[in-house]
Amino acid sequence: MMNMMKATSILRAGGILGLAALCTLAAADGWAQGAAAARLEAVTLSGAAAERALTKAQINAATARAIVDACVEFARANKSSYSIFVLAPTGETLEAHVMDGQLPIGVETAQLKAKTALYARTPSSAVAQRFSTVDGRLIRLDLGQERGLAYYFVGGGLPIVVEGQLIGSIGVGGGNMDEQCAYQALTKVLGPQPPLPEAQPAGGGRGGRGGQPQ
Repeated sequence: MMNMMKATSILRAGGILGLAALCTLAAADGWAQGAAAARLEAVTLSGAAAERALTKAQINAATARAIVDACVEFARANKSSYSIFVLAPTGETLEAHVMDGQLPIGVETAQLKAKTALYARTPSSAVAQRFSTVDGRLIRLDLGQERGLAYYFVGGGLPIVVEGQLIGSIGVGGGNMDEQCAYQALTKVLGPQPPLPEAQPAGGGRGGRGGQPQ
């Protein structure tokens, strides 16, 4: 009798593990891995999670984690260190990772870049280029703060858009290729992304394809 109970427990455990593995494979199948565009239903909330959150237009935890991991992989391949944040459309942090050697300013600016991309619905480097004068930036520094968002005029923040829907944002700080880290991570997990803003000539607004330190 005892042996039968043990066998039943093992079978049940195996069924749970098998179900978990199946869910993981399904999520992986929904990710583009750089080849084709991801499907909206595969990378956003669904089922009970969507019912509880009362929204489907939010990046799911598995996809947010995959994006962070892809950025970390990019960092290691380039012998770099970054702070990485993925935010929900409402501004809350869904996933984050601070690599070894990061300073507090790198962590804070990563968050600000993600908030800027969320607020402006555009790369933070495009915001920096659009408002390239001191006066143009000063009058916008306080915008969004009441909603926990921000205007931060440095590259490294990108909106996360799938099938024309904003489902979150990513901010990367603390390195010298912040924007590229974010861009390559989104491309790997979600498929082809819109071109990044072209870097301006020296003396123009800050930001651009490679981002800036911090």
